[in-house]
Amino acid sequence: MTRAERTRRRRALTASGLGLGVVVAALSVLYGLLTPSPKAATRQQAHSTAARPTTSRQPAARTPPPPVRIRARVVISAHAPTQPIPSSFLGISTEYWALPLWAHHLSLLERVLSLVRGPGPLVLRIGGDSADRTFWSPVREMPEWAFEVTPEWLREVRTIVRHTGARLILDLNLATATPTIAARWARVAEAMLPKHSIIGFEIGNEPDLYATPAWQQTIVDGREIRLLPAQITKSGYAQAFAAYSRALSTVAPGVPLLGPALSEPRVNLDWITQLLASPHPDLRAVTVHRYPYSACVPPRSPMYPTISRVLSEAATAGVSRSVVGAVRAAHRAGLPLRLSELNSVTCGGVRGVSNTMATALWAPDALFELLRVGVSSVSIHVRAHAYNAAFSLRSHGLIAHPLLYGMVMFNRMLGADPQLVSLRLRARAGLHLKAWAVRSGRRTLRVLLINKGHRPAGVGLTLPARGSATVQRLLAPSVRARRGVMLSGQHLGANGEWQGRLAVAAISPQPRGYALSVPRYSAALVTVRLRPGALGARRAPSVASRG
Repeated sequence: MTRAERTRRRRALTASGLGLGVVVAALSVLYGLLTPSPKAATRQQAHSTAARPTTSRQPAARTPPPPVRIRARVVISAHAPTQPIPSSFLGISTEYWALPLWAHHLSLLERVLSLVRGPGPLVLRIGGDSADRTFWSPVREMPEWAFEVTPEWLREVRTIVRHTGARLILDLNLATATPTIAARWARVAEAMLPKHSIIGFEIGNEPDLYATPAWQQTIVDGREIRLLPAQITKSGYAQAFAAYSRALSTVAPGVPLLGPALSEPRVNLDWITQLLASPHPDLRAVTVHRYPYSACVPPRSPMYPTISRVLSEAATAGVSRSVVGAVRAAHRAGLPLRLSELNSVTCGGVRGVSNTMATALWAPDALFELLRVGVSSVSIHVRAHAYNAAFSLRSHGLIAHPLLYGMVMFNRMLGADPQLVSLRLRARAGLHLKAWAVRSGRRTLRVLLINKGHRPAGVGLTLPARGSATVQRLLAPSVRARRGVMLSGQHLGANGEWQGRLAVAAISPQPRGYALSVPRYSAALVTVRLRPGALGARRAPSVASRG
């Protein structure tokens, strides 16, 4: 190979090497563009992580709740009629033998009573079935079925009255005592209990049942202590009442008498009219009892309690209709009508019905229905160790049953100088919704919505109010729940205090008023400020008057 040929070959190889280098370089640049450096990769990874869906550490932005689908509307006029609510409307009734049990848990009892006490003193009626078995220091030996009132019992009741400020109605033994025996007990009670704490003596306990065989067998033994005639009638009761009145006037003059404490005021209304036909100067109130259902009847009976029956209108509006005749008869005589015993189920109740969330929804509705027809006071009967009790006081503390939560919600509706307000409720078919309204003081309006149905209810409220409203809710895991009831996000602990974080929501007014959803088997209490002049609300002073 000549020198010239070697030179040409060397130049060609150099040229090809340069071309390959250019290609390699170009590929390197392209790879660099496609593959970031470690730092760039770290930055890209951080950016990619930040762009992922937010975790629990970084909550997503809240979205506004969906609009409420209105299926019912409550309308209250600015000039709606109002009805005064008695200051001591809601009270408690219990048996004679329960008081020593309660006295051992005095601080808890005081706390419970404060939860249901209205603007006035709480009325505690002591009686029930135990009244017709109760005696004060009888001369003869006590039979097994009798309850003896002792000085120790009186000391315990005196302590309860002093700590709670309760006012007492004492139910007197009409069936197995005599006017003289009853007067002896009344004299001692007046002397040993705090002055003016007894606001009445009730004569008898459901005397319209005295003639029934079941009462004769379960309540008394007629061979040991005198009974009223087995076939006691309305006239017989009126005569017995007069005899007790004469005996009591000598030992407790001026203390009001109450009666006839009927079990069936609609069926036996003539007992009331017969009693009122003759003058009884000391008779100051007519009393009746009501239980829509009974645990003493067979399960096949229409009177046997079930969840659906407790939630029905028969258990609330039906109860109020059953006492309308008694209310009218009492009012014609210038007397109030007291419901000295009320509960959803008698005979101690039924487990799984009387101690469920259903009773928490039943209670405020029944109380407002009775208030609407003119009943002046209602005492919820609380028997210790019974399924229908609102509460139990045990060695380990308070057991707050669902019924108590319903009573507390009713009491939260009241406030100072409460007035029941008329309203209009329009609801679509299939809803089981009730609504009640109370004006409290001069500037506050409260509306209670009770959904006793299986569907949620979107409710619109057209109210003579302004500004935001607050909402307290009564909720439970289910309508059959015996535990887990929550009021405003809280529950009552064993010490009688509210446990958990208070949950009160706020809702703003919309063009057509307020709107909220009421879940199935729950209740909601809406509180709002009245517009000046609405429902008698005070108007703001003018600029001139301020000067």
